Amino acid sequence: MAGRTGSVIVYEGELGRVFRIRYRDVAGVRVLETLGSEADGWTEPRAKDVLRERLVDVKRDRRRKVAPVTLTEFAREWLPTYASTKKLKKSTRTSYHSIIEHHFATSKLGKTVLSTIDVDDVERYVAAKLRGGLASGSVNRHLNVLSLVFNAARKRGLVRSSPIPDVDRPREPRRRWAILTPAEIARVERAFAELAAAAPVEGKCKLEETRAWIEQARVVFVVVISCGLRRGEVLGLHWRSVELAIAAAIRVEETWVRHQRDTPKSEAGERTISLDPFTADELFKHRGRTAFAGDDERVFGHPTRGTPLDGALYTNTLRRALERAKIDRPMRPFHDGRHTSLTNAAAAGNAPMAIQARAGHASFATTQRYIDLAGVEFREEAEQLGLHLFGDRSGKDPGKSADTSDGPAAVDDVGSGLD
Repeated sequence: MAGRTGSVIVYEGELGRVFRIRYRDVAGVRVLETLGSEADGWTEPRAKDVLRERLVDVKRDRRRKVAPVTLTEFAREWLPTYASTKKLKKSTRTSYHSIIEHHFATSKLGKTVLSTIDVDDVERYVAAKLRGGLASGSVNRHLNVLSLVFNAARKRGLVRSSPIPDVDRPREPRRRWAILTPAEIARVERAFAELAAAAPVEGKCKLEETRAWIEQARVVFVVVISCGLRRGEVLGLHWRSVELAIAAAIRVEETWVRHQRDTPKSEAGERTISLDPFTADELFKHRGRTAFAGDDERVFGHPTRGTPLDGALYTNTLRRALERAKIDRPMRPFHDGRHTSLTNAAAAGNAPMAIQARAGHASFATTQRYIDLAGVEFREEAEQLGLHLFGDRSGKDPGKSADTSDGPAAVDDVGSGLD
């Protein structure tokens, strides 16, 4: 197994046969590199292929001996520099750190020498995470971080190439959106008002059953539906960013993600959203009711403490309103509320660029999906427009009315990760 400039060494270890390669770098320093065991899928032909790659690197790239570094060790060193250079948002940095420490570091892949990792190793990691119950979308985010890590390692000469492009990514299931029609939105808003009217003003009862909380939850619903704000943007909204005196508007300039302040999702996310008269009036009344009306106070929060809005509590209250409005399909309070807002804006004929600016989308391709979806979700309105423009050419009895149902229960997501 020896060659003129290198060799493959096989020995019996605790895990069975273990493969190593030995060669000299451009300076003549001997390099002994452990590749892995037979149990990990290593074979003599595979070890020989790696040896040939190393010899090519020595001749072409003047490869020198470097201390072996594991995936986790390199990722830990890489993240601070990358985060500072790219000016990552706090939430993104926290997410990357969590993936490295809670997943890479505790896995066999994370303990493997970086230069020996190949497609098979990564796909075994993917399979293990899926078996462990991790969602396909989460695993794909792990692969995104791995891609960044390997690209950085390649630039530093630690690996020749990244295996990630050749990894079979898990397929993410199509999501279902719960898009409320205008009639349903009105019913839910009325349901909130009815729940608030029936709730006690004072007394010993749960927070979610108090009038102050339910009235605030109704205004949250109105703002999400009218402005299309993301969850973090709702939680991070302060009164200093709300203009109600002259040209009513909301300035989105801060978010609250993972229990900390952050900037909006992208530069496009920092935006000003004009308010319709109804929403502006509701916010004006809400400021008059709340005990936390100062410029530096949160618009939405705990009624007696002013701490950040409890998203789970809002979800429970929204479910009560949906049930009272006789809407039984599942609805994510902020995601589907935002989808409802933007889809209705497209159906109402808002200019595409206006929808993009209001949504804070960095790419118009994302906005286009809402415009396309509006044509599916609001087909009845499109048919009514056709009747108005061209008349009824179907030959049906004009005395029969069209179906006036509230619309489809849900629609398939036309693209994963849409926000």
